[in-house]
Amino acid sequence: MEKLYLKSTELTSQVTLDHTIGKIEFVGISIPEDSYEFFTPILAWIDEYVANTYEKTLVIFNITYCNTSSSMFISEILRRLRRIFKEQKAIRIEWYYMPDDEDMQELGENFKRISQMEFDIIAL
Repeated sequence: MEKLYLKSTELTSQVTLDHTIGKIEFVGISIPEDSYEFFTPILAWIDEYVANTYEKTLVIFNITYCNTSSSMFISEILRRLRRIFKEQKAIRIEWYYMPDDEDMQELGENFKRISQMEFDIIAL
């Protein structure tokens, strides 16, 4: 298994997937022109990671804005990561948002409710 790093662009977030420290991180905007193309390697990496989980997993979403298709893929990422939680392994989700961004706060709250995992919603 290898680390996966995707540099941010005007339309996509920086993605850091590091199995050696159990870190999954998304930073920036997420409005890719082709969400399927952008998220497919991420989902493949997550599937491999879930099969070979580090002792503790930290998932960070510091997304300033995302479109509907990105939200659907984030939901799918959380669904796949839930397998770690079901196996009673340590996993924590951190969802960051700007204090005046009620939409991103609400989106985080929805993901928290749906995921049913340890999920912190944090104002920057």
